[in-house]
Amino acid sequence: MALARKTKIILTLIVVALLGLSIVPLNLWWHYGYSRGSRTGIVRRVSIKGPPYCKYVSAELATQGSGIAQTEVWEFSIDDSRDEAPLLVALREAEKGGGRVTVKYRQDIGQWYRCAPYEFFVEGIEK
Repeated sequence: MALARKTKIILTLIVVALLGLSIVPLNLWWHYGYSRGSRTGIVRRVSIKGPPYCKYVSAELATQGSGIAQTEVWEFSIDDSRDEAPLLVALREAEKGGGRVTVKYRQDIGQWYRCAPYEFFVEGIEK
C-alpha cells in the first residue's frame, strides 16, 4: 500500500529532526575534555555562585606572568558544588594556606548546558 504524500513529508521531517538532534550529543561528547593540563599558582578566591536551581563553584588561581611581578588570573570551576565535596574542601584549604599549588584541569568547549560560565574544570590538586 502506497503512503500518502502528507505522510511521506511528515516522516521525512521526523527523520531530518532526529538526525539533527543526534548531532548535539555527539558534539558535546567530542568537546568534553578537549584539552587537559596543569597550572601552578596561588588560589585567591573560592565561592559558590548561581541561582538556587543551578549552583556552581567559581575560583581564581593567580599565576606568574611572563614579566617581573606580573600576575595572571585564571578562572575555573569544578564539577561538584556541594560544600562537602573533597576537591572543594582542598581548594578552600589551599586558599587559606596561601601557598603555591598545582591543579590538574580539563577544558570543555561548547558545553552550553552547564551553569558555570567557564570552560576550565579542575579535577585534582597537588600541594
